[in-house]
Amino acid sequence: MEDLDKKKVEELTKLLNRYNYEYYVLNQSSVSDQEFDRLMEELQRIEERRPDLRSKLSPTSRVGGMVATGFNKVEHKTMMISLGDVFNKEELAHFDEACRKGLKIDEIPYMGEVKIDGLAMSLIYENGDLIMAATRGDGTVGEDVTANVLTIPTVPTHIKDKRHIEVRGEVYMSKKTLAKLNEQRAEKGEPLLANARNAAAGSIRQLDSRIAASRHLDAYWYYFQNAEECGFKNHSDSLDYLTELGFVTNPERKRIIGLKGIYEYMEEYTNKRASLDYDIDGLVFKVDPLYMHDILGYTMKTPKWAIAYKFPPEEAITRLKNIVLTVGRTGRVTPNAILEPVRVAGSLIGRATLNNQDFISNLDIRIGDYVALHKAGDVIPEVARVIKERRDPSSIPYIFPDKCPYCGTTLIKSESDIQHRCPNEHCPSRKINKLIWFASDGGMDIDGLGEKLVEDFFNEGLVKDIPDFYTLKDHKEEIMLMDGMGEKSCNSLFSAIEKSKSNSLEMLIAGLGINLVGKKTARVLARHYLTMENLMNSSKEELASLDDIGEKTATIIYEYFSDIRNISMITTLKELGLNFNCLTAIGSDAKDNFFKGKRFVLTGTLQTSGRKEMTERIESLGGKSSSSVSKMTDFVIVGSEPGSKLTKAQELGVRIIQEDELLELLKENEGE
Repeated sequence: MEDLDKKKVEELTKLLNRYNYEYYVLNQSSVSDQEFDRLMEELQRIEERRPDLRSKLSPTSRVGGMVATGFNKVEHKTMMISLGDVFNKEELAHFDEACRKGLKIDEIPYMGEVKIDGLAMSLIYENGDLIMAATRGDGTVGEDVTANVLTIPTVPTHIKDKRHIEVRGEVYMSKKTLAKLNEQRAEKGEPLLANARNAAAGSIRQLDSRIAASRHLDAYWYYFQNAEECGFKNHSDSLDYLTELGFVTNPERKRIIGLKGIYEYMEEYTNKRASLDYDIDGLVFKVDPLYMHDILGYTMKTPKWAIAYKFPPEEAITRLKNIVLTVGRTGRVTPNAILEPVRVAGSLIGRATLNNQDFISNLDIRIGDYVALHKAGDVIPEVARVIKERRDPSSIPYIFPDKCPYCGTTLIKSESDIQHRCPNEHCPSRKINKLIWFASDGGMDIDGLGEKLVEDFFNEGLVKDIPDFYTLKDHKEEIMLMDGMGEKSCNSLFSAIEKSKSNSLEMLIAGLGINLVGKKTARVLARHYLTMENLMNSSKEELASLDDIGEKTATIIYEYFSDIRNISMITTLKELGLNFNCLTAIGSDAKDNFFKGKRFVLTGTLQTSGRKEMTERIESLGGKSSSSVSKMTDFVIVGSEPGSKLTKAQELGVRIIQEDELLELLKENEGE
């Protein structure tokens, strides 16, 4: 017997998706609002009666309703890299010159695009269906926010292309929407949203998708990640195709030629910036032909075929009321300006960094001065200059304190260091900041264990060192007496802390707060040593030989693991049940083969596939990719026009493998 409900759901889904597309993407509609609402209500009634027919991609998901307990981590198959920044015409000219030299042509076709100030996002489609939306995160690991992205009406849930498709772009809030939301919040006595970017990012990270839906977000999609393997020759053509598939791509983009075209686009959109209904913090220029991207390649952090031009930061004048010092987890002392609050680039700013003593001395910053404030990179509030004509004649130069404001220890400052530091390992401020770092998303990412709660636990004497987090459950009665910590909150927190025990090794290494060891370095260490014990027993020389470590960082890591107090603390963490093994080692489950455990460098242009694809194939067999040739390199893969890496390999006697030999080796080992 035919399932009439199922047939009706399919019919309503098809109609509502079409009407959504017409209204939100084409700015037209073939039905009235009343008819659209009637159809949506009919679909909701059927889904309530027949939950088995409700898909996560149903049009009803646009209004939210899912309440998550947290966001799952997602490892991006291809890293979501950031772009290098330039700030003037001269730097743009250097970028163009480097591209022309690398490509050996006189003029390059570029795509000019506006740089939307929002939240970077990746969409994954399989068989025409949206299966995941993930934030950028640190570029390698993001968060699955599919339920919230589905509330954005312009995001297609289905596309006609059945191949694996990855599309990247920016989720944003329009200026008009921000103004309307703040008007509503003011009427309710709620705090105003500071700016559109923060509002968009905060909305996407709401656990209740109904809140995300109420924020009326939108998105522009600016990059077809796997365009080349899908047969496209140019970035511009791939964007046109995304538009055909139903994605909203920014109409302000333009194909331009050479540096002259870059300058013209720059002038046009510097003038048009204020008239756009969304915030932009700069412009992006990308080499248009996709095959040129492989030729130009990448630095350690950014592509060489694209650049972001950042607009000069907006400035505001305000009075500097005081200068206070903060002491970070590594002992670094940072002076901060306490300001009369002023709005800069959409945010209300009452505090700004003053960097270090030299910064204060060079600008001759004094308490009571009027200063020009801007956002460095349109993000971090910073004092740009002093308005000396408004200075009080009785003001006196600022004298940098010689004692730590938290523990009274004499501050140190070596000749090679521009920062003052508190050398006291037991300084309360250093301890608090180390604990905050351990629980933060830069470390173990323990959900619910925010900065204020960590400070409260420290001040109550419940957490004095990292292992104490894992015995908090023994103090449940005390914690339940604290503000906002009922039984439900306690149980949720204890569950998150317990869950963190199974985090992979790189998160634990990063969470320890070792100076100069962030997420990226922690990942290098975890994937090389595989266990905490191996890392702790490593020599300074071995550490220094690893890619992206260097002698200074190696010395700091070696000294950290030589300290008996740190060894004792880490031993306690193991006894408490924390995972000490790397769970994300590339190729760790590969069978023994020619590539496993060998370090390789790829140079030049390959004829049979892109360098990225070839690297992934070798890493899947357990090989370890490196960006530079050293005595630790096992072999160098050489394509056409290899450059200086080939010369270095020949000097060191490193084995050279040509492309045809590599293909034979891959064929032999992938077939095992």
